[in-house]
Amino acid sequence: MTNRIALRRLALCMLLAFVLLGLALTSFNVRAQQQRKFTAGEMVDTGGGISAKILQCRGAGENEECEVQYYRGDDLESTPRWENTLFLRNAEERVIAYKKRQAGEQANPVTDNPKPLVVPAVEEREGPANDQGTADCSFTPPEGDTSKTAKASEQLFKHKIYDIYHVLANGTGSAPLKVGVTFVSFQVSKPFTNIVRVDPAVGAYRINDAAPVNATIYPVKSEHIVCEQYRDRTNRRRVANKYACFKNRDGEWVCGADGIPKITQLN
Repeated sequence: MTNRIALRRLALCMLLAFVLLGLALTSFNVRAQQQRKFTAGEMVDTGGGISAKILQCRGAGENEECEVQYYRGDDLESTPRWENTLFLRNAEERVIAYKKRQAGEQANPVTDNPKPLVVPAVEEREGPANDQGTADCSFTPPEGDTSKTAKASEQLFKHKIYDIYHVLANGTGSAPLKVGVTFVSFQVSKPFTNIVRVDPAVGAYRINDAAPVNATIYPVKSEHIVCEQYRDRTNRRRVANKYACFKNRDGEWVCGADGIPKITQLN
């Protein structure tokens, strides 16, 4: 009798486990079917005054990615590069969620112990700059090896962040003649491995959507002065942001923004 009861309990447990697994897979399939699809030519608001123009997309599932061109307003912010679509969806959802929260708070103001609204950092103007703001503009790129065989280092990551700005400097159209970056503060934190995690509700996902599986990711926090030299002026702004530095699928070192930048226009 005892053995029969034990077998019945085991059977019930196994049945319950299969039911839960089926519900999780169903939820994942529904979510996958309802995922936002990007089309060539559309603009995606990723926050912080930055938008991404979709050039083309390829792949499917967790390997789906789109080639994008980033803009700050009407100005180019980067060269075309491939981004995982999950990264783009998450960025867009954060912007939409923020706008909904902001609209809700404006429509239903609360006077009793109101909570401060967390607003993404946007470009702002300020008066006379402090010593950091008046840092000399240096148009000399950071030294060091940036090849595929280069070892991870602070100098390597500085150069890769510098490249994000320097690639725009060609003097054509509204692009600057030269771009310089002066680092005010720079911190590299302990690296971690970009493992795959499984959530019963959404399925498998990577810690960092843009980096390959098992890539070593180096978190970086940087504050720097960006100088853009034009024929008639030099514009300066202070940028504070977080970055994730790693080797991409082609084995090249990259440092991508891992947050919403705080930008202060200095002139």
